[in-house]
Amino acid sequence: MFDHHTEDFAARWPQIYADLRATCPVAHTEAHGGYHVVTRYADVKQVMSDPDTFACGRDLTFDSADGPVTTGGVTIPVNPVRMGMMETDPPLSQAYRRPLANLFTAKAVAAYEPRMAEIVTWVVDRVVERGHLDFVDDLANPLPALVSLDYFGLPLEKWDEYATALHRAAYREKGSARAVLALVDDVRAVVAERKASGPRGGDVLDRLLTAEVNGAPLPDEDVVNQVFMLLNGGIDTSTALIASMFLHLAQHPDDRAALAAEPSRIPNAVDEMLRYFTPGPGVARTVTRPVELGGVTLRPGDRLLLALGSANHDEDVFDAPESVRLDRENAGKHLAFGHGLHRCLGAFLAPAEMRLLLEEVLRRLPDYVIDETAVVHYPTIPLINGWIAMPATFTPGPRVLEGFDATLPVRAPAGV
Repeated sequence: MFDHHTEDFAARWPQIYADLRATCPVAHTEAHGGYHVVTRYADVKQVMSDPDTFACGRDLTFDSADGPVTTGGVTIPVNPVRMGMMETDPPLSQAYRRPLANLFTAKAVAAYEPRMAEIVTWVVDRVVERGHLDFVDDLANPLPALVSLDYFGLPLEKWDEYATALHRAAYREKGSARAVLALVDDVRAVVAERKASGPRGGDVLDRLLTAEVNGAPLPDEDVVNQVFMLLNGGIDTSTALIASMFLHLAQHPDDRAALAAEPSRIPNAVDEMLRYFTPGPGVARTVTRPVELGGVTLRPGDRLLLALGSANHDEDVFDAPESVRLDRENAGKHLAFGHGLHRCLGAFLAPAEMRLLLEEVLRRLPDYVIDETAVVHYPTIPLINGWIAMPATFTPGPRVLEGFDATLPVRAPAGV
């Protein structure tokens, strides 16, 4: 029986999905109350393109033979913490998204890149003199947390606390659920404090606190939910991809040498890594009306797992999908950031931080060697396909930033 929460799935997911694409592309499983697994690229894209038929909403009620049934949400089973606009449907989802949209454009991210580059340099400076690091704990986990908190307007000194809580929750470490609830409480306190002190420069938190939906300001709890959704979507997914990227380059020295020699190839390589590794391997939808998908008749209330990792390995779309090709012409067609109205807001921000970090590491830690005997993968990957440990050694080098402070990047974020 298919179950994306098992250790067997984590170990064999490419083959499991390849078999389903070939034999039963919209398969049903009884796990977790029953759901369908959508594995082909065209079907996944169709679902994401039709929010009226395939809903994200968390609290959806349907009639059944046994009476009304309430179901929904973007995870299977439903996440204990609400996921903001990810779990709402049009037009409400777009009303939540609209105040933030121009902060996440390619132009906005490009304007932020000098600050992001400074954070990348600071992260590498923390380890460059040691000659050893753990790619997860020292680079892949700190950077997305620092960039996210800095960009969203949250207190930068909380980066380690937030990064640790979300990372451990991703692989279900004991006690991690309590830490996430404590993180949400902390976001709630930050929102209240910022609301009392007033705007600080037009960052993400300012936009949410001054936004109106249906002519009324967002309730504080809605702001908290939106911020948590952005943190949850932007931190450990990037952590997973960054670690996967450096492991791949350690195992494929020709690819590593090619990118070091021609950094202009890195943006396309990042797209290809996103396709190949797909850090967020699946997302859920709920059927709202009778429909046929992949030859299967679906009914209102049916739950779907959209297998993004499978879609990104679909042989009908990507030639030799089980190979990483740094110059793949259609790598950018991947669905790692979703598609349609719910496409990830961070679709420009995350690749920029990955590109800058890859450039910095290839330049400053060019001879890194990963101890593959000590690499630890997540035991299960229901939400994120990531890593717990990835130790490495390299030739030590000098720090770059003057007045180096190992606690925080050298200056506070704009507006503080």
